[in-house]
Amino acid sequence: MGKIMSNDPKMCYAAIKLIEQLYKDGHIPVYMYRNILNDYAEIVDLSKFTVAKEENECTK
Repeated sequence: MGKIMSNDPKMCYAAIKLIEQLYKDGHIPVYMYRNILNDYAEIVDLSKFTVAKEENECTK
């Protein structure tokens, strides 16, 4: 997966909000969503995004 081409905080915020919706709809796994958030932590405020705990395979 490529990087967001802009370092503009507003563009990154909007793109990550769309990615968040993909995560909520079950189209991308939690680890991928969390990695994307970590990549852009210096550009956007992560408190505006949903971050769920990763499910442990052993507890299912």
